[in-house]
Amino acid sequence: MPRWEKVTIATVLPLAAGALAWWVCAMVGVDPNAAGIVVSLVVLVPGTPLVIWAGQTEDPPARGPRPVPAAIGDVPREPRAFQPRADLLAGIEEVFRDGGAAAVCALVGARGVGKTQVAAAYARDRADRGVPVAWLHAETAGQLTASLHLMGAELGLRGAADDSSAVVRKLRAWLEDRREPYLVVLDNADDPDALAPFLPARGAARVLITTNDLAFERIAAPLPVARFTAGEARRYLRDRVGAAGDAEPVGELIDELDRLPLALSIAAAALVGPPRVGYAAYLARVRSTPVDVLLDRPRGEPYPRGVGQAIALALDGVGARARGLLGELAVFSPSGVRADMLGPEAADALAELGAVSLVAFSQDGSTVLVHRLVRRVVRDEAARDGTLASLIEAAALRLVFVERIADEDTGRELPTILAVDEHAAALWESLEPLLDEDAAHARAAAETLFKIRHVTAEHLLYLNDGTRAVPVARAVVEGRQRVLGPDHPETLDAVYTLAHAYEFAGQAVAAVDLFEDLAARWSRIRGEDAPEALRARAGLASALTTAGRADGAVRLLETVVAAQSRTLSADHPHLLASRFFLAFALVEAGRPDRAAELFEALVADRARLLGADHPEALVDEGRLAWAYYHAGRFEEAVAVYEHVLPRQERVIGGDHPDTLITVHGLASAYEAVGRTAEALTRYEHAVLGLEAVLGPDQPLTLSAARDLERARRLTAPG
Repeated sequence: MPRWEKVTIATVLPLAAGALAWWVCAMVGVDPNAAGIVVSLVVLVPGTPLVIWAGQTEDPPARGPRPVPAAIGDVPREPRAFQPRADLLAGIEEVFRDGGAAAVCALVGARGVGKTQVAAAYARDRADRGVPVAWLHAETAGQLTASLHLMGAELGLRGAADDSSAVVRKLRAWLEDRREPYLVVLDNADDPDALAPFLPARGAARVLITTNDLAFERIAAPLPVARFTAGEARRYLRDRVGAAGDAEPVGELIDELDRLPLALSIAAAALVGPPRVGYAAYLARVRSTPVDVLLDRPRGEPYPRGVGQAIALALDGVGARARGLLGELAVFSPSGVRADMLGPEAADALAELGAVSLVAFSQDGSTVLVHRLVRRVVRDEAARDGTLASLIEAAALRLVFVERIADEDTGRELPTILAVDEHAAALWESLEPLLDEDAAHARAAAETLFKIRHVTAEHLLYLNDGTRAVPVARAVVEGRQRVLGPDHPETLDAVYTLAHAYEFAGQAVAAVDLFEDLAARWSRIRGEDAPEALRARAGLASALTTAGRADGAVRLLETVVAAQSRTLSADHPHLLASRFFLAFALVEAGRPDRAAELFEALVADRARLLGADHPEALVDEGRLAWAYYHAGRFEEAVAVYEHVLPRQERVIGGDHPDTLITVHGLASAYEAVGRTAEALTRYEHAVLGLEAVLGPDQPLTLSAARDLERARRLTAPG
């Protein structure tokens, strides 16, 4: 309802009621003084809630489910001279139409027959018809887990403490409740048992699986995908290369390449050139390529001969830079690599690889994709040559830019940070088996990966996202324990980050236990008053505060700050952090006036060191307002919050969790001074923002949501 209508109603109704009450009092002869009291009550009792209601700029929007994204993941773009294979697309549609309430279709066929491209063609058609699509990678257990967590996060279903099984349950329930069409594609799946708990038993969602494993017929309707027919292969080459002369051995080449779409696409790129190669010349090259020597046959599974020969020839034809880049792409996550992460210097090499069909691209061109057979050829060759560890190290070095992401850009760069961690995790999965085989290169690569993932965890903690930080930090701890040992300084530094991640994720007991152990280990290694031991005890006190033991935290922090003041400079980051923890704990311990004094001093010191608009200085200033609020100094709290908020919006963005924490605090301060309508608007803003960034079950989101519901109940009419 427009605000002017609300104001009119809130004004006219109480006045009309008052006039009616005065007339009634006059008619029955009520004393004028008594009549005035009656009229005042009649006006004020309904008028007060009406004024509050009219003061709202708009009715707070209902907290409904997050809008369903049109796309999750990267659907491959249509390749050149694509053969639509209408019979397969019609077969998918038939399975989905006749499969009842829970249709699951599995495209089953050998590697290289084009299953992914058929699935992508169907997905593109569904998207063009307005159906949301989730394109998920399921090649390995780790990749499947990452894909499902991505889907859960995009749909707003991932909770703060959810493990993989909880995410799967929530996704399945969501799909089963879906009444509108929805398509999930699980590409390159290899484990039907891992997928079974995810597949919906009812609802309007449909699931399309690509796999080379016939065992999937246990959980899905199988649709066989064969290699091209001779006619399809000829049409493809004609569309891609052009008409062939009668004397050219087109049929022989098609047979030599086993009519496999992947092999034909790579061959076509060579036939087109530049330089253009004739059919006879290319056929001679294929027949002379010693593919059985070049390529291994892991687990008794041979490469399709035609694909192996075509890939080997294509690799021989590209330059050293392009071949090196392909090696790195082959060890990154199979979900694809964002082109902008490779840097502008990779553009020419990507173009060269794309021209010979060794890489493909997503629909918008932003993601580089490598077929898993190409990946396997490149990786197997590197493993045999003893260069796989150095390839992984080169790929890891491409990710170190994550260290240069500034605090003020962390929120805006979150998608990049998460992509970096996905690739780092994939690199570590490939590297770990090599640690005992290629110690020098493997150790160097491992140290780079640990550093990257540690920085990633710290970025996530800066965003207050302990949920995503915990598994990253835990992986760093486990990796460093294996490579460096449990008491190495870098291992213990990772333990500190993991403990804070537990705290931010709402797992305060686990954080306390880890910090206690860490403080004891540092004290044993370096001494009770060593900087590392004192920092660990300060972290322990912070976790104690989160666990509801603020009085003990204050006592511990007072001793830590005193010791650090003796041994560190006044501007040392460890001392500044301990002072922050102490002020925070004092508020939680019921001593906000003392906390406000400490925050005031901290704000001045941080502004002097970093500048008044540095993200950390702004956090300190926001917490000063929070201390004022808890001390009952509400007007001062409002003034400070209103001073901080626009600066945070400018420096780190309006959707950064630190900014949203300030919005939440401002809402509380507005409520305390009676600015109820503004408080409701700010509470709503904080909840919706935190849900979008951190998820609905993260502790910060839950706190804001509780305050919003409480404020709504208090201001509801009647």
